Amino acid sequence: MNKISGFTLIEVLIAAAILLSGLVAVTSVFSFAIRTNGGNRQTAVASTLLYKKMEEFRARQFTDDIWLNVSGSETVVIGNERYFRSWTIIDEVPRKVTVVVFTKSALTDRTTELIRATTLLSPTF
Repeated sequence: MNKISGFTLIEVLIAAAILLSGLVAVTSVFSFAIRTNGGNRQTAVASTLLYKKMEEFRARQFTDDIWLNVSGSETVVIGNERYFRSWTIIDEVPRKVTVVVFTKSALTDRTTELIRATTLLSPTF
């Protein structure tokens, strides 16, 4: 009797397909984690930039020159990323201040708003 040991071509192809599908799943999880990490980092930086600008407005007296410009914008570079911060002031009492932080993707040249906040400021409580 002839005993043949080893794997057939069909068995090898099935094992390779199962291994390949597992590797694709692991790769997609890593890709998702990297994208999510980048988005979370951008949101954290944008929150800090927004908070700093709001605190700058809150710390100023109502007679300061900062209130003369009803709108403005500035560019902030942190790391390799460029963030744009713009604000609008409605000149009434109480003053309505809106600050928006957004970024532009280097790959797609698409602008993405990261965070927006509006507050009312008054000379008295």
